[in-house]
Formats: sequence, C-alpha cells, structure tokens
Amino acid sequence: MEESEEQSGLETVTDAIGDLVSGVPAPIRKNFFKAFAQLCTAAIDIPVAKMEGVAKEIRAASSARVQIIEKQGEQIAEQLDIPKEYVIKASEKFASKVVKEQLNLDQITLNAANNLKQEDSENEQQASKEEISDDWLNEFENYAKLKSSEEMKLVFGKILSGEITKPGTFSIRTVRLISQLDNQAAKLFQLLCSQSVSMYIGKSHMLDARVVSFSGSPASNSLTKYGLSFDNLNVLQEYGLIISDYNSYMNYAPCVANDGIHLAATLYFGETHYGLIPTDKEKYDKTVRLNGVTFTKAGKELRKIIPLKDASNYKKDLDEFFNKKHLKLTKI
Repeated sequence: MEESEEQSGLETVTDAIGDLVSGVPAPIRKNFFKAFAQLCTAAIDIPVAKMEGVAKEIRAASSARVQIIEKQGEQIAEQLDIPKEYVIKASEKFASKVVKEQLNLDQITLNAANNLKQEDSENEQQASKEEISDDWLNEFENYAKLKSSEEMKLVFGKILSGEITKPGTFSIRTVRLISQLDNQAAKLFQLLCSQSVSMYIGKSHMLDARVVSFSGSPASNSLTKYGLSFDNLNVLQEYGLIISDYNSYMNYAPCVANDGIHLAATLYFGETHYGLIPTDKEKYDKTVRLNGVTFTKAGKELRKIIPLKDASNYKKDLDEFFNKKHLKLTKI
C-alpha cells in the first residue's frame, strides 16, 4: 500500500471526525472521545485541547515501540543467525498487517462518526450518561480490526455508534457473534431480519422479534417459501441468533389500536412502524397470537442494524394473514 493512499485515507477520516466534533450532542461527547481515542488513528489529531496530552503520549509511545521492535529484530537475527533480509521481510509483512488492521478500524470509526452526525437529534434524546466500558471497547477492537469487507465495516460502524450513544445496547457476546458469522449464516440472518416483525414500545425498546409462520410449523418447513427451511433455521440456531423452539408464540394485542387511535405498542416491519386497525369490531382477533421463529437477545440487538433485503412477497402474505383476522396493517 502506497504512503500517499494511506495518508489520503487518514486525512478523510480526520476531516470527517473534525467536522463532527462540534456537532456531537453533549451527553454523547465523553463516550465519543473515549471510543475514538482508542480505536482511530485520526483521533490523536482532533483539534481539541482536551486531547492534546493524549496525542503526545500516543506519538511518544509509538516511536518508542518502533525503536524497540527494530532493536529486538536485530538481536534475534544475531542470536539465531537469521539473514538480515529475512528479518526485514518479516518486519515488512508484520507492519503491513498492522497497517491494514488499523485502516479497518479507521474506516469503521468513520462510519460510526457519520451515523452520529446523521442521527444527532435522535441520539441526543436517547443518550445515556453511562460511560462506555473499557472491556467492551477492547473486545470490539479485537474483532473490528479484522473486518475488511465494506458490509461488515458498515455493520460494525452501527454497533459502535449505538454503543457510544447508549452503552449496553450491544453486549460483548453479540459483538463476538456477529464477528464469527460465515458468509452463509450472514446471508441467512439478513433474510431472517428482512422478513421479521417486531413489537416496540416507543421507537427504541424492542419487546419481541420473530418471523411469523402463517400456517404450520417452521420445524416442518412452513417457511421454506421464504428461504427459511428447517435446515437453514438450524444454521441460525447454532449461531445463537434464534431460539430452539421454532414455533413459539407472542401476543401482539398491544399493537391493536383502541378506538382506532391509541396504541400501547407498534408492530415494526421493514423500516416502518405499523398499527393493527380492526376492520370488524366484532370479529377481529382479540389476542393476535403470532407463532413463528423467535430471535434471541443477541439476534434482537443485531436486527436493528442489519441492512434489509426486499421482502415484498412476505409482506403481501403478512397483509393477507392479518386480513383474515379482520385486522389491517396500517402505517403510523
């Protein structure tokens, strides 16, 4: 990788974070600085007086580590009679690995910065006074630095911005889980999320998330039409994204509008909040018992940040499912 390319990428991150600093809501600012100081190379150059001492320490420590590594390399080469060229090559390979990992972290923190910038008004309302955990940041760094695909960098950026805003939003277990998903499991989980419904109290508290089975049990392949066969569900269950009972149920009656107006909770599908409006006040289903595949705690945490695929076929069947219950799925 050319030095000019690395510098260009670093300047982009630095500029983006620099532009963001003044717009960060006060309740988030402390966590913002703490996370970015640990994860992002550009953070040491943020023009904030509070960070100047930290920047000097980081630069001094980095310089010292380089000198120590060089000296140790020479000593090892002398003691083991290793050709100097070999040591140089090994050092270059190690340095390249470290640079790539840091560039991954820089891009992820830039994505998180953009998330915070775009959602600053909402973040200010949801912000917690709790400090982001050192243990959480350490675990996040260990897994995030290995993510090179743009899709995973976006996902990890959303995890970081969510945790900065409200520590505890994503557990360490959830960070580990998403980092361990192979390509097949990741695609299946995206498919699961795209066809799921959730029950929300307000705009942020998710009580439940599931893919509704309209007839029969998912364990008997009732969701095969939507790409969620029994075998595919087993893959998701093995990763800890769904519970082992593939046909559990939840009462969604709080999503039914009282007097056609008031809702205790909303039904969330895709990127939209809905209410269930009775089309026949005598015949409509009063319990709204929804059976299907239920997300685990980690699955629910990740459901909020996974980019969704088109699920128009499932949505059409979902509308028909509620119509038979004399309920209409209505945007709110």
